[in-house]
This record gives sequence, C-alpha cells and structure tokens, in this order.
Amino acid sequence: MPFIVIGLLGGLFFLAVCNDIATREISDCIWVVFFVVAIFFGYILSWHSVLGAIFIYLFFFLLWKLDLLGGGDVKLIAASSIFFTIQDQLNYIINISLAGGFLAACYLLGRGRFPILPYHKNLFTRIARIESWRIRRGGPLPYAIAIATGFAITVLKIH
Repeated sequence: MPFIVIGLLGGLFFLAVCNDIATREISDCIWVVFFVVAIFFGYILSWHSVLGAIFIYLFFFLLWKLDLLGGGDVKLIAASSIFFTIQDQLNYIINISLAGGFLAACYLLGRGRFPILPYHKNLFTRIARIESWRIRRGGPLPYAIAIATGFAITVLKIH
C-alpha cells in the first residue's frame, strides 16, 4: 500500500476517531471517502476484496441489529476492509476485536474508579473531562479507536 494512501486513510481514521469521541457517531462522509479513495487508487477493482467487504458488512450488520455495535462502526469497518486481501481482512477483524477488547477492559476498569476531571478551558482537557464522565457512568465506547488501531496493526503486519 503506497504511503500516500496510508496517509489519506490515517487522516480519515483521525477524523472518524475525533467524531466518535465527540458525538459517539461516525459521519457517513468518512466511510464514503474511504470508497472514493479505494476507487481512485484502484483497490475496488479487486473483486475478492469487494466480496470480502460485503461479507464483513453483512456480519457486522447483524451485530448492529443486535444492538452490539453502532451503524457507523459497521460502515467504517466494511469500507476500510476493502483495502486488504481476504486473508488480511480476516486479520483485520481479529485485530479490531483485540483492540476493542482492550478498549472495553480499560473502560470497565475505569468505571466507578476514574475521577471526573476538573473543568479547564483547554480543548483537550475538556474532551478528557467529558470522556472521564462517560467512563464513570458506563457510556458507550468510541469504537472507531479500535477500528483505527486494528487497521494500523494490519497495515504494519503487511509492510
């Protein structure tokens, strides 16, 4: 995968993570841009990857229907999986699962123990304060963090 594609996708994942942390939603624009990048750089021409992405979407769609995952997470996973071969897509899902398990463990360990941080005018500390409040009350996970981490681990293993 060329470094320009990795850089573009890294920027998109950064936007997805920021959006997910701030609102617990992932904008549809983000996963659409993943497809545009895939088309522009020729990744969508591999029918194996497209077929794998369809199966990934259907599997995670079931998880969404069971209310185990957000709809934006499903679309982001499927759209970003198109950049990998079938074997790498399987590794990608495993890496997302491991990163998500670690993220969930951190949130569970922090629930009831993590103090709510004091208010500051700095944007980063305000976000940290809101997130500490969400952890304390058992709010939903910003799963885009796990998706981006799984993507980065998969890309690093390939290269």
